[in-house]
Amino acid sequence: MKKGTEDSLSGRVTSWSIIAVVLAGTLLISGVADISEGSGVMAKIFLLFLGAIIVVQVIPGVMLFGAMLKGIYGLVGKKVKATTGEEKK
Repeated sequence: MKKGTEDSLSGRVTSWSIIAVVLAGTLLISGVADISEGSGVMAKIFLLFLGAIIVVQVIPGVMLFGAMLKGIYGLVGKKVKATTGEEKK
């Protein structure tokens, strides 16, 4: 049984976005490393693995930053509504 967030469009978009960021970041970070022609497949796989680890650690940081901005915006929005006298209906 799936949760409501997994069925929603925003949940699917978020999931696919995270997958795309991980793949793109992994390929970007592993492409930066200079691997000589003589190195084997294991060296390339190892660098891909390290790139995936780095990118996977960045995703929670970006999510926390977004939550922080949302919280700050919520405080500012409440303050503006309190000064103007608007109420939620």
